[in-house]
Amino acid sequence: MPDSIQVGLVGGTGYAGAELLRLLLGHPAVSLGAVVSRSRAGERIDAVHPGLAGFVDGCFVGPDELDFDELDVLFLAVPHGAAGPWVERADEADVPLVIDLSRDHRHAEGWIYGQAEWHHALMPGACRIAVPGCFATAISLALAPFVQTELAMEAIQVVAATGSTGSGGTPSKTAHHPERFVNMKAYKVLSHQHVPEITEFLAGIGPAGPVHFVPFSAPVDRGILAACFVRPPAPVSAEEAKALLEECYADHPLVRVRDASPELRHVRGTALCDLSVYADGEQLVVLSALDNLGKGAAAQAVQCLNLSLGLPTHLGVGAPPCLP
Repeated sequence: MPDSIQVGLVGGTGYAGAELLRLLLGHPAVSLGAVVSRSRAGERIDAVHPGLAGFVDGCFVGPDELDFDELDVLFLAVPHGAAGPWVERADEADVPLVIDLSRDHRHAEGWIYGQAEWHHALMPGACRIAVPGCFATAISLALAPFVQTELAMEAIQVVAATGSTGSGGTPSKTAHHPERFVNMKAYKVLSHQHVPEITEFLAGIGPAGPVHFVPFSAPVDRGILAACFVRPPAPVSAEEAKALLEECYADHPLVRVRDASPELRHVRGTALCDLSVYADGEQLVVLSALDNLGKGAAAQAVQCLNLSLGLPTHLGVGAPPCLP
């Protein structure tokens, strides 16, 4: 591993790309090189992202200006369906590590599915890592301990609410924040694209029932709060379920098991996922909260970088949220 990891980023103007840019600028082992943007090439990075003034110098570069031979790591924060040509160019240049935040390579042959807590043992030395989706991360972290212990073999019900940044930076009639303010609605009921991703991940953990998912758009800008309903084959108390969560995540500092309901403000801008669990003798309800741009995207991508290169998983992403 070089003294300073030379990193390039494609897609530095979108929400996830901007969050990744912010995290990489504070990473002690990283030297940030070219940041690619088709639409803002030639513009100063701190003019597009004024909050980064004083932390970054230089301009966005166009797609043809990226020198792959200088890179140790290439991050792709591009729209879904756009990663393929960048991966081809990285393969031709033998870029040692490519980390894709889009859905294009999740569970694809030759790629590690970058669920940092459950696939950490697969990532050291990995050269191609696909970062899980935001809903998939929140729901998988909640369910995996119960799937592993064969407590979730019946049908699983999930409802979850997400912030407006999950729809990307290009406004649409349904995703535009004014349409969501003081409003909530369900969308893609029982047909969300993350369900097959969740199902395939859980199948690698243990026997799991089918996942039935109802997502909601929430009047917040960032964050996911999910409620996962699990019916175990025999009664499990809340104390037993909490102990199971604590045991599973004892060695994973970025997953916290809480006594009360997780809150979005407690994970905002972080790589943290907060979990809690409730029981009534027949039903377990596992609650999960994370930042869709943080643990649900950019922060988990940095975790994947760390794990691939043998660095501590929380390096560069271990800060707590703003308070209150």
